[in-house]
Amino acid sequence: MRIPAIAVSLLTFVACDRGAPVDAPDAGAQAAADAAPSASESAPPPASAAASADPGGAADAGAPEAPAESAADAGPPAADPSRLSVEGRVVQGGLVRARLTGKLRRMSFPGHRVTVSDEGEFLIAFSRDAPAQEKLTITFDDGQVLEKIFDVEQRTFEVDKVDNLPDNMVNLDMATRVKLTQVDKKLDAIRNRYTKKTCYKDGFIWPSKGRISSRYGQPRVLNGVEGGIHWGVDIAAPVGTPVRAPACGKVVFVEKNLPLSGHTMIIDHGHGLTSTFIHLHGFAAKVNDEVKQGQVIATVGMTGRTNGAHLDWRMNLFGTRVDPELLVTPTK
Repeated sequence: MRIPAIAVSLLTFVACDRGAPVDAPDAGAQAAADAAPSASESAPPPASAAASADPGGAADAGAPEAPAESAADAGPPAADPSRLSVEGRVVQGGLVRARLTGKLRRMSFPGHRVTVSDEGEFLIAFSRDAPAQEKLTITFDDGQVLEKIFDVEQRTFEVDKVDNLPDNMVNLDMATRVKLTQVDKKLDAIRNRYTKKTCYKDGFIWPSKGRISSRYGQPRVLNGVEGGIHWGVDIAAPVGTPVRAPACGKVVFVEKNLPLSGHTMIIDHGHGLTSTFIHLHGFAAKVNDEVKQGQVIATVGMTGRTNGAHLDWRMNLFGTRVDPELLVTPTK
């Protein structure tokens, strides 16, 4: 078994994001809706010239002239592609930064929630199961339309098998399921908030040091039974190991003894991007604290449903799960 039995999160409940299972309690509903209806229409082919000229230059009166193409038939003017800049890796589980030049009128991006700042900046997340191509359509205030096709890098995810677990870690009782539903609603509301912070611009560091024991996107098989998808990166470390803020932000959630997750904290990095830390032992920050990158915010623990001490670090752009490992320097 590639992943040792220790230091593994056991969050196994299922929801939906483009058909993919996601864990609760911190899954919430996927906020995936078009920002606006599509703004572009296909232009009809140009009319062919029917008039012919004789050697003297006079048009053949017997040949009717083609009607001039109207501006309406031609469709909206195309925007210069340089009006949209994109920075980052376009990959399943990836996060990219984007910026518009010019005022936005409307945007269509099926399967995505996008919020554009007054400065024209926004973030785009690609889900674990994002298709090979996704189209973003932008209509600027001047009527110009830009269509951007993203070629999304596809990934494969190794199955993570964990055996010899107590039955109550795999088959949850009804009382626990009810609590998970309540927690879902609370965390979904927190993750779907938009703030003007831009802490993500300074990049991200690892929140703790240790061996990677499980990764984002891995299908889980628990005691031989399908157990959903693991949505974070697990860092195996002893209880009490410091957990540091991977980027600056505001602490927006701190609570002990959540079902499955145990002691949990969420930091808002701005523009809908959040980090969640679960299975914690203790907290060094509280709700509404502004934290700096590298500041100690908590300690590694083994609270909740886990069979070993570790930190489970998860990231969301609103309701879309992203892979934290894609945003930091790889571990050695």
